[in-house]
Amino acid sequence: MRVTILGAGTAIPAQHYSPAGVHVRAGGEHLLFDAGPGTLQRLHTIGVTRLDLDRIFLTHYHLDHCLDLTSILFALRIPNPARKKPLTIYGPKGLKRLYRQLNVAFHGWLVPRTYRLTFKELGEATLRMSRYTIRTKSMNHSTPALGYRLKAKGKIVAYSGDTDVCQEIIELGRGADLLILECSMPDERKTQGHLTPSECGHIAAQARCRHLVLTHFYPVCAGYEIRRRVRRKFAGRLTLAKDFLSLTV
Repeated sequence: MRVTILGAGTAIPAQHYSPAGVHVRAGGEHLLFDAGPGTLQRLHTIGVTRLDLDRIFLTHYHLDHCLDLTSILFALRIPNPARKKPLTIYGPKGLKRLYRQLNVAFHGWLVPRTYRLTFKELGEATLRMSRYTIRTKSMNHSTPALGYRLKAKGKIVAYSGDTDVCQEIIELGRGADLLILECSMPDERKTQGHLTPSECGHIAAQARCRHLVLTHFYPVCAGYEIRRRVRRKFAGRLTLAKDFLSLTV
């Protein structure tokens, strides 16, 4: 699998830290996890076009994780070249309502013309594709949210989206080759529904993941010793992400 962090930041602008988005090349498909503002342009930057995407997985419906869904669907209406292959979008309960409301707001311009579009609302589930599987767990956030665990060719990538500490994210990351956790605030600025460096270290240690990648940094994290706080709990491989970090799993 090839994993690229398209956005390592939040809704607040910061150089090298754009809103959430993760592209994964797995099982011969292009998978997108979250679609914060500007995701479509950053996909283009890494050489993935709107026509390449096979599936989109949304963790929740805060703007910094889903706003570019409108950009993607609008761009897919452009007929030259026309998209032919189907697109499936997954997310927690409320996904279909979100699409209807967005489509009304944008006067019907999100309706596909040349391809089949499917929405699938998920609880805790296991999706079995031809060459990979995806498990979901409910995360501890301020709105219904999912984390995803992708397994392909014996390798595992887990992605939290936004969450506070919970047993579900530990289970999702159990033995993962790559665990991508949000790390929104430093320990001194703990915010409910989000993780701090020490909490990320605790989760990674409990999950016994092989490689921990931290993302979703608010600008306030600058200047804090994020790595040192994580190391108090977790001794494994650690990467602090910036936009376009790319890893092979």
